Amino acid sequence: MEEVLAKYFSGEATKDEISLVEKWRSESKTNAEAFFDAKSAWVISQPEMAPPAHVLKEILDEPQGKQVPFIMQSWVKYASAAVLVLAISLLFVLNQNGSNGTNVINQSLADGSLIALHEDSQLEVIKFDENSREVRVTGKAYFDIERDESRPFIIHTDNATVEVLGTSFVVDTYDAVTEVSVESGVVELSKNVNGSESVSVKLEKGEKGLVKNSNIGIIKTNNDNMNYLAWKTKVIVFDGTPMSEVEKVIEDVYGIDVSFENPAFKECKLTSTFNKKKPKDAIEIIARTFGIEYEYSNNKAILKGKGC
Repeated sequence: MEEVLAKYFSGEATKDEISLVEKWRSESKTNAEAFFDAKSAWVISQPEMAPPAHVLKEILDEPQGKQVPFIMQSWVKYASAAVLVLAISLLFVLNQNGSNGTNVINQSLADGSLIALHEDSQLEVIKFDENSREVRVTGKAYFDIERDESRPFIIHTDNATVEVLGTSFVVDTYDAVTEVSVESGVVELSKNVNGSESVSVKLEKGEKGLVKNSNIGIIKTNNDNMNYLAWKTKVIVFDGTPMSEVEKVIEDVYGIDVSFENPAFKECKLTSTFNKKKPKDAIEIIARTFGIEYEYSNNKAILKGKGC
């Protein structure tokens, strides 16, 4: 199955092999979780791809990101329906990796789609039947959507709507911001302007879209965050990364509080890779790299010393 999965992820599988993988994946929750793990391992093993030329041009021309012009479009508000709130602790399969970091909640839907939820996130099913696939997410979630051209998969946040036919991407909502990072395929991101209209933009692999209440349009940029999936894969890559950013990633991936005895240490830069390390081991590697001391207890880490 490993060889077939590799061909499936690389887009080289035959129709029969695709059917075999999708049938196997939907047979059990265990298979769905194994599929998640295999895909994560495959993605990590691939060489980093350069961004598409048009994306690179956008970044070079507009370093702060491209704001998509405000273009009004008709938008049909989703029909009101009884919202089924999925009680995560009861209805989702919890991947118990608390000792290795933030809990990730994996779920396989009836259509074969896969979802991974960051802990403290919520998924609400608005409508899911033979005609519709519609959910709402709060927090952070990874989606690997089974393609169905007759039923677009629609995700709502407080200020945006994401619509796909079949692709994989991350939706992250925080501080009145919706951030969508595309891993594969094409995603349509729309900003909710009012009850009947919106502004939209299409995002491709390697691109990121930001919807902020303070902006009229949508900010579209190249996704240069190497760790946008680290909370799920538990593989973190730092390449000359300031410790101020390392702190945020460590806290997101491991669910621990990181602080510095010397504020100037935040300016130090780290180059290292953590492959499914436990939280304390990651902190120890950082301390050894900079030749400093640390304290670690009750999910709190204090880094002591000048650092660099």
